[in-house]
Amino acid sequence: MGISICPNWQLGQLFLEQRPQARRHKTHRYDQGQLGTEFFLETSTDSSVSYMTAQGPAVRPGDYIDIASPEGHLKFQVDEVEYYSDPADMWMAQLYPLTA
Repeated sequence: MGISICPNWQLGQLFLEQRPQARRHKTHRYDQGQLGTEFFLETSTDSSVSYMTAQGPAVRPGDYIDIASPEGHLKFQVDEVEYYSDPADMWMAQLYPLTA
């Protein structure tokens, strides 16, 4: 029976290598001029939730949506995402507004 001895720095490195990497939340940027052509945005009557439909890079829960407009930026956080089967990169997300 043998015992392996590792210096402390190697144990720390081993721990970091085995730990799954946390995914950082991405910010997806759009311009209001693209509304109706690149993406669609529907907002509830009380503005507490919005729904966005677009085609493009993968959007995941926790990601951010930033829409530039002449009045400033509209910022949202993605709550839920559903992907269409055809085309596969088309999605619809439930968004919550972020206050500045």
